[in-house]
Amino acid sequence: MRAFLKSILPKFLVNFLRERRIQQAEQQYFRQAETTVVCGAYTLTVPENHLLVKLKQPYRDMCVGIAAKYIGSKYPTGTMLDIGANVGDTAALIATYARNKIILVEASEYFLGFLQRNVSAFANDVVVKQVLVSDGSLISGHFHHWAGTASFVEQEQGSLKIQSERLQDLADETTCFIKTDTDGYDFGILMDSLSWLAVVRPAILFENQIRSVEDLESANQLYLELQKIGYSYFIVWDDPGFHIISTSSFEALADLNRYLLKVSQNEGRKSISNYDVLCLHSRDEDIFVRVCDWYKDY
Repeated sequence: MRAFLKSILPKFLVNFLRERRIQQAEQQYFRQAETTVVCGAYTLTVPENHLLVKLKQPYRDMCVGIAAKYIGSKYPTGTMLDIGANVGDTAALIATYARNKIILVEASEYFLGFLQRNVSAFANDVVVKQVLVSDGSLISGHFHHWAGTASFVEQEQGSLKIQSERLQDLADETTCFIKTDTDGYDFGILMDSLSWLAVVRPAILFENQIRSVEDLESANQLYLELQKIGYSYFIVWDDPGFHIISTSSFEALADLNRYLLKVSQNEGRKSISNYDVLCLHSRDEDIFVRVCDWYKDY
């Protein structure tokens, strides 16, 4: 029926009806009640249907905190940048394990409200920015809020037009750690700022999500480019937070990414949705060793 209506209605009316459905779904999402969860040393206020409430995964995102612990110990005056800060859950883990300045970036106005409330209790110097991080271009589309995240869906005739900002324009020369989780934008965000990364050489922890052959190619190209500018050490966790591998081998990373593509195409049992990958420059071999040792002990 929907396909039939689309075939006979003017394009502007089809677009209007689609936007109307999106707005109604968003408004229903925004009306959910609130609850609290514990993340590291902090109790956060979150939407009651957030994944943090539903998932019983005590090690989820622990890698962010453990990485921050050893990065902050080596670079105590460095800035840490959390892109896709959501309600402040990963920021709470950073603040639990390090006292560095944190720049928190969240594009969704809905999650930004929770983030601003939650970080008020942090002992760190905190800066919160409402920014969509990409390549600095004007992006058209709409936000899609679901479960515990918000994705920006690009559409030529989208209801929102947002001027995106580049990673390198949000950070500074003291940046020692970047965590990015942007539901599909991570490869592009990092590729866009490679020349800056080559100079500043921060530790990078990003969500490695493979949903298509194009994602696979983008991920593998990113790892090759990072190796070219001196990133030699990589630590990989599954999405529940369990350590998978620590390596300096591109081939090992490529094998893991091929696995994710197979899983997403339903050729295997879907037990892992994505990885978190910590990328460390050759100058930070000591951090690589300390993070690896922590996971050997737990």
